[in-house]
Amino acid sequence: MTVHYNRLTKEPYLRLPTPLSNIIITPHRLENIDETATALAEILNDPRVYPWLEGPPYPYQHEDGVKWIEAKCKENEDVLSTLRRYLEQREGMSNSKSAAVVSKQDREFIDTCPFTCIREVLEEDAASGAPLKDRLIGDMTLARYTFYEHPHDSEERSEAQRRNNELPTGDENIIWALGDFLAPSHHGKGIMSLAIRTLIHEWGIPHMNVRHLRCCAFQGNEGSLKVFERNNFERGVTLKDWVPVSESRGGGRKSIVLMTWRGA
Repeated sequence: MTVHYNRLTKEPYLRLPTPLSNIIITPHRLENIDETATALAEILNDPRVYPWLEGPPYPYQHEDGVKWIEAKCKENEDVLSTLRRYLEQREGMSNSKSAAVVSKQDREFIDTCPFTCIREVLEEDAASGAPLKDRLIGDMTLARYTFYEHPHDSEERSEAQRRNNELPTGDENIIWALGDFLAPSHHGKGIMSLAIRTLIHEWGIPHMNVRHLRCCAFQGNEGSLKVFERNNFERGVTLKDWVPVSESRGGGRKSIVLMTWRGA
């Protein structure tokens, strides 16, 4: 499996396959934090996006984005430092101009996914093909599952999370979850379907030993449900009036559809 390495910026990244090779998935960056926070606020305040999301605050402020980016950079600091050292070493032994291949034999499993920012490449280095300029168009999260099938704030949910979180790094029994959003300007282009596939197969399976994946979407969010179905997720039960909605989003409760990955 391939993790690309931008030698000009010292950034590891994933790249979607053709015909969407102009889309990459990167870690968060402190060096352009204001630009990214502005893009996050624009996407997460869009009425075509925020009604389908549970987690981010609404309205989403610029400072919310800054705090989120700072937290993610801190969280992934160690794994990215280790990954950079490894990729630089591999680069020295590789004939590739743009990518370093992390060999299966030399790899230890990692308990986190630093690749979260979906970006559209606007300019590349002519010699290496490395991205020089891009813009944020979406976000992905691959993390341990939070067990939505149990009631909100229940002991059953807390206990299921505790057991799942206590499983050691690389344990094949860990249940993982995927979440995502994409700028409406880029809907309908197949980007999210390929981004999910890339994240699972280029990072989740080989580097985290992901074997069990679940996700959920609000009932009525057919676009998101179909994207997951294209990646071998199967619709499960629909939990009626299950998730409490914040007052800023209109209050009340929403129904969710649970989905389970059938494997690679």
